[in-house]
Amino acid sequence: MTIHPDRTTPVSDRFQLGNDAAIGRRPLARDTIRDIVDSDRRREVVRCVLAADDPIALRTLVGRLADAEHDPAVGTTIHRLRQRIHTSLCETHIPLLEEHDIVRFDRVRNLVGPAANCTAFESLLEFDSLERPIAARLE
Repeated sequence: MTIHPDRTTPVSDRFQLGNDAAIGRRPLARDTIRDIVDSDRRREVVRCVLAADDPIALRTLVGRLADAEHDPAVGTTIHRLRQRIHTSLCETHIPLLEEHDIVRFDRVRNLVGPAANCTAFESLLEFDSLERPIAARLE
C-alpha cells in the first residue's frame, strides 16, 4: 500500500498564493504574453480561473468552452466537441499556462487554480475604454 501524504492536504491550501499574489511572480516576455492571449481557449481558461473563488474543475472548464464553441450547424456533437476540448486543454493549453506560472493543475483531482502570474492577465483580458482588442494593446 502506498501512502500519499499530499492527498490529505486540503485543496484550498495547495492552491493558496498567500497574502501577496506577486510573490514568486516572474516577468513574462511580451511575445509569451501575446502567444498566451492569442488563443481563445487559453484566454477563456484564465478568465474562468480568475472569476472562480476556488480552483475550478477541469470538467467545468471543458463544459464552459464547449458551450461557447458549440455550433449545431457544423454537425459536431457536443460530446465530440467536449472530447476535443479536453484533449487540447490537457495536452496543449494547460501545460503552456503552467509552464509560465499562470495556472496550476492538480492532475489527481483535475482542478485548475491560479498561479503567481495569473492576476497579471486580468487587465489584458478586458477591453480598454477605446475597446481596442488585446493584441493592439500589446504592440
